[in-house]
Amino acid sequence: MRLPDFDRSRAVLIGAAEYTSPGLGDMPAVANNVAALQRLLTDSALSGFAPGHCSVTLNPTEPGDVLRPVQTAADEATDVLLVYYAGHGILDHDGHLHLGLRATDTTEDWTVLKFEELAKHIRRSAARSKVIILDCCYSGRAIRYMFMSGGRLATRAIAKRDISGLYVLTSSAAGKPSLAPEGGEFTAFTGQLLEHIGAGIRGERRLLTMRALFDAVRGSMKQRGLPLPQQHIGNNAGDVALVRNRAYTPGAHAVSLIPKKPALPLALPAVPPRWRRAVGGGLGLVVLTVTVSTAAGPAPAACAAPTAIRMLVPPDTVDMFTDIAGAYEYATRGPDHCQRVRVDLSSASRDDVARAFQLSWRTPPDATDEDRRLLDRVGLAPDVWIADLGADMTAVQSAVAAIDGAAVRIPGGPDDWPIAESPLVLAEPGDPTSAPIARLAPSWNTVIGGRAGEPRLRVTGVVRPDPDTTTVGRLADVALYPPGQSTTTARNRVQRPLDVAAADAGQGIGTPDIAGLLCGSFGDAQRGTGLIVAEWQLVRHNLQHRAGRRCGPARTWNSWYPADTRWLDYPMAQPQWAHAPGPRVRRTADAFTAWIRSPAGGKAMADHGLRPRTTGPDTGPISENGALANWFAKDGYQTAPTDLARADKAYQTAKKPATVLVAVDGSGSMTARSGGRSRFDAALDGIAASVATMGARDDFGLFIFSTAIKGGITDVDGDATAVAQRARDYRPAGGTPLYQAVDHGVGRLRDDRTAGDRHRILLVLTDGQNTTGHRLPRLDDDSIQVVVVNVGVPGCPDPRLAALTSRHGDCVGVPSGTVDVDVAEQIERLWQKETT
Repeated sequence: MRLPDFDRSRAVLIGAAEYTSPGLGDMPAVANNVAALQRLLTDSALSGFAPGHCSVTLNPTEPGDVLRPVQTAADEATDVLLVYYAGHGILDHDGHLHLGLRATDTTEDWTVLKFEELAKHIRRSAARSKVIILDCCYSGRAIRYMFMSGGRLATRAIAKRDISGLYVLTSSAAGKPSLAPEGGEFTAFTGQLLEHIGAGIRGERRLLTMRALFDAVRGSMKQRGLPLPQQHIGNNAGDVALVRNRAYTPGAHAVSLIPKKPALPLALPAVPPRWRRAVGGGLGLVVLTVTVSTAAGPAPAACAAPTAIRMLVPPDTVDMFTDIAGAYEYATRGPDHCQRVRVDLSSASRDDVARAFQLSWRTPPDATDEDRRLLDRVGLAPDVWIADLGADMTAVQSAVAAIDGAAVRIPGGPDDWPIAESPLVLAEPGDPTSAPIARLAPSWNTVIGGRAGEPRLRVTGVVRPDPDTTTVGRLADVALYPPGQSTTTARNRVQRPLDVAAADAGQGIGTPDIAGLLCGSFGDAQRGTGLIVAEWQLVRHNLQHRAGRRCGPARTWNSWYPADTRWLDYPMAQPQWAHAPGPRVRRTADAFTAWIRSPAGGKAMADHGLRPRTTGPDTGPISENGALANWFAKDGYQTAPTDLARADKAYQTAKKPATVLVAVDGSGSMTARSGGRSRFDAALDGIAASVATMGARDDFGLFIFSTAIKGGITDVDGDATAVAQRARDYRPAGGTPLYQAVDHGVGRLRDDRTAGDRHRILLVLTDGQNTTGHRLPRLDDDSIQVVVVNVGVPGCPDPRLAALTSRHGDCVGVPSGTVDVDVAEQIERLWQKETT
């Protein structure tokens, strides 16, 4: 435990104390909150933020007034990023959390700040620790946006977002208001927080961790009958300390300090009925007419903890189903506005889900290391499971049914499961000044390869999601590689154009980021690139874009519907576990799935671009946002497992194989431990986990680099499955000849005589800066890709490596606690490469 490196840390304090809308009362206490908190954080005897590194935004008028300083701080912070907001918290009609601003108009959505937008900027920061403190009504709902799904239960999605150092402290639960004492100097929650920071907490701790502050503040609030704060912690983020403990007492037992300030009267301003209807009573810091006292007596009724159910969804649908689940949570609130249900989302790849169900979501005594890591990734067993394809759910159902003693059963069948449909479409860049349009195309092969006389698309290339990791990619391949197609045609007319387009779009390493590409993350030369997407992805993007919630340049997308397109059918099942959850959880899951299939649930799905089975072929915003109104799925499910298997075989034959050479840092710093293992062993675990994903024609090699090795480099010989195990015999020591390792690896790949027929990729795993005078090689073309994974280091701290890999690979940071997961993920992607 330590104080932050204040030179590399930033704080942003935001207070919305004044409002122009008559429906939102001013809160002078908020201005006092911000001023007092800034004084404490910039007090060198207590904390240590430089005044220039602790910015204050008071009474922001528009969302940009908040997002700009937060983005600047997020970009600059590499150790700790602190963001604090106090003001009105507002719920829209769908139950989404918004933050009030000075010019917020209760009838105009764009005058509030969507917390989701703020969360996006914070999540993207490379800061080692991110601390978010919210003092507003319903602030507990913010957890959904920080952890991607109401409370975040485990999954690989979080490792991707690097939130292992994320700590969120909220003044109230998702369904509760927060309080501001009338005439009080501070709001109720921040007042207690300031009291404990200023006075300290008696005990043996020299520093006050966020966890310790939470315990003390919660104890104070509970004793006074006030709304209870909530905390949510990523890994050990609760141990972050921003201030020293002024009540540090050597040898004393830690106790919570309960301030003995006199009680303050609280009063509630009138709330216009119009705004109550518009936001469901979701006003920010509510001020109540009660007397708060530490004396014994009846306390205001508190909301009971909501019943939590777990829902497992495909990785690329997390944001969509999070919003749909949020609509259900909001619809099931009680008359007291208390949240009754919490739907916790998690996601995992198709293969991980299948294996987890085969293991009955439990670790057997003879479990392999690979299975243990897998169960670590997928988190807790789901109460509700939604997949992309009925064929995948059928495969899992059959596999589980064939296992003696399986502790789970998947009920139902292909006719019972589907809840919605979404065909595959080609997204074509649209005219910013016109509404998006939809058209028909002859076939997917025509779209990719082109045919004389066929309708001309305004695309210079087409990016397809990775078939090895996405269902959209797998389904596209069913049409792209039809029966009877020759291998030469598949390679030259299908795979080669896809490879070129993926590389041109900057998607050469790893799964194409379709959401990012829809937002316009292209270079200027790739503005004409088309995307193979699920229809709902296009509709959802266009809908949000046209509503002013833009994630990139001013662009909507047109759609093309090839005649041979396939569709996702989104089957839903409630797994039946041998050790069944309690009746309350089971009833809640039953009610949620019934709602999904009801007209209300259908509307929620249609509002995000899905075509619900319950409400017909064109519901909600489909035809208004670039989709074809009269497209509809035929009766029955038409993509069989045999179709998918055939297409996968054709794709594996057509794609270019890869040679992946892995360079592992063997310097002494790799002995640092995380999660019970050294960084060196965690990296080797990731390598071992990825080997099984190699294609039959892929090649693999590994070498270790360290100044303790004669010549700086030692190769590890053997086949792919044995290499990682043999490397464990090495004991890390010495310095880091990082540039020499890159030069050596590039040289070996250049010597490959089959270079013209293979992707050649060097993956470097390191946690340190270069310690020798060796020079980096030049990469003059795209024939060799270099991917540098910085273990336990945020981002890419070496500017020379960043420059080298900017056009020829990637340079990323991964949390030390998830090294094995991230490394396995990186290598799995490299086997499937779409680089040229």
